[in-house]
Amino acid sequence: MSITIIISQWALDAYLNLKHSNVINRGTYKNIRADALLLASYPSHPKFGLQQFWCIAESPSGIKIPSGFKMKWDQVGPGKVELRLPVVIRSDAVLCQAYVKSNSKSETRCLAKFRAQAELVLLEKYTKRGVLK
Repeated sequence: MSITIIISQWALDAYLNLKHSNVINRGTYKNIRADALLLASYPSHPKFGLQQFWCIAESPSGIKIPSGFKMKWDQVGPGKVELRLPVVIRSDAVLCQAYVKSNSKSETRCLAKFRAQAELVLLEKYTKRGVLK
């Protein structure tokens, strides 16, 4: 069974911001896209067993975000940044707001935003912008 990968408005906005601020380039995007496409076979692909690539998302207080996970890339793009892509896994996979992990405080803020986004996804109160194929 193949999982549908949904692009949320948050994911689209984040991609555009990362692209226009030169955090990622075309090559970086292609690599990240290829990894995101692995979600169609979640959880069977071996990369989902790698802690450095995939993990359960936790709120700043250490509580697991319901149905929340993070895809992780280190040293990507022209600036060699740590990039994170939060994903909500239901019967489909919803891509949420990607972010650069620059320090623990910035990640705490981004995960707090993701917690709110995950709640909205589970309530079906988010904007779907497309499907990744």
